[in-house]
Amino acid sequence: MNLEDLLLKETEHEKRQKSLGFIPDLKDTKIIDGVLQLPNTLFFDNKDIHISKHNRYADYPEHSHQFLELNFMFKGSCHQVINGKDFTLNEGYILLMDSGSRHSISALGKDDILINILFQNSNVSLNWLTQLQGQNSLLYQLLLANSTDKHKSNYLVLPTRDNKHLQQILRQMMSEYFIPNDFSQEIISHYLPILFYEIARTMGKIDQEQKIELEETPYLQVLRLIDERYQDLTLSDLAQQLNFNKNYLSNLIKDKSGSTFTELINQRKLMKAQLLLKSTRMPIYEIAQNVGFSNKNYFYKKYRDHFGKSPREERLEV
Repeated sequence: MNLEDLLLKETEHEKRQKSLGFIPDLKDTKIIDGVLQLPNTLFFDNKDIHISKHNRYADYPEHSHQFLELNFMFKGSCHQVINGKDFTLNEGYILLMDSGSRHSISALGKDDILINILFQNSNVSLNWLTQLQGQNSLLYQLLLANSTDKHKSNYLVLPTRDNKHLQQILRQMMSEYFIPNDFSQEIISHYLPILFYEIARTMGKIDQEQKIELEETPYLQVLRLIDERYQDLTLSDLAQQLNFNKNYLSNLIKDKSGSTFTELINQRKLMKAQLLLKSTRMPIYEIAQNVGFSNKNYFYKKYRDHFGKSPREERLEV
């Protein structure tokens, strides 16, 4: 039986809910301030993650978790109320909810398949994913990572249907979980960091598409260009491209970011260098040249000043 057929097959619990309505599927839950609490001990059993199919045919009451939860709309659609707001998850959508978020789920139909993925590691959170994405974008790190509505809402909806790579990763993890084979748990564990990086990449892309286009300002244009051309961009080039006086642009950057143009350029170079140190085996001197540092000693000094460790120490920690 393939994965989709397995998930579409009605479970005994679903058959009962179909005729009787909602039936609690977990023991040892408790209600605090009218909200169902789902503790960690119910799910993980010494595993990194817990994956389950949401039972269809009955409304699921408002509840909260003590961990990051990912809802993946594998097939069909569903209606949820998340922290008091109505959302419809369409096929291919991902919903990320931080610890403490509250949500209820309306009854799913026969062809609606919602997958729950729960992460045991308490360090994995929306804030952590935001910081992860910010490692490779000055624009994201200085602007989007501090977006107040993101921290206030404590959840994020990602329309990822067109992200074939992310869809493939999720489906492969689900196959290993629901149709286990030799080394399935190990394979799932190795997919986890890839999943996190892919989600972080998607978060950055969606934030830039949905937020930045709506609020294009000279400062955002500056950050965009630094992100794209940090290896060789000069203040004169920037001023000419944006058609601004060089002194005005310099003061604008200092006022908005608290840093000089040169400091922002170096920060972007160092962010890229750190990413290359962690994700490649490229020699350190090549990394320095790749990101735009022609003087190796200067690169080492700036790296230690910024990260509190040398490039070599950074690599040894990986």
